[in-house]
Amino acid sequence: MKLHGSTEGNLMSAIRSAGRLRGQPVHGDTLKYWSDLVRHARDELTAHSGLPPESLPRLVAELESEIGRRPR
Repeated sequence: MKLHGSTEGNLMSAIRSAGRLRGQPVHGDTLKYWSDLVRHARDELTAHSGLPPESLPRLVAELESEIGRRPR
C-alpha cells in the first residue's frame, strides 16, 4: 500500500470520500484501499514508539464505521 502524505491525512481523505459516497456504489478497489488503510493505521498505532496523534484512533474508528455502513 502506498500512501501519499501522513496516515492521518489519508484517513481524513478516505472518511470524506466515504461520507460523500454514502448510499452510492463504490468500486471494490476503493473498499479494499479503505480496509488496507485501517489495517495500516492500526499497525502504526501498535508499533509507534512515541505517542501517535490523538486523532488517529478516532479516525480509524470513523472509517471503520463508514465501511461498516456499506451494503455487503
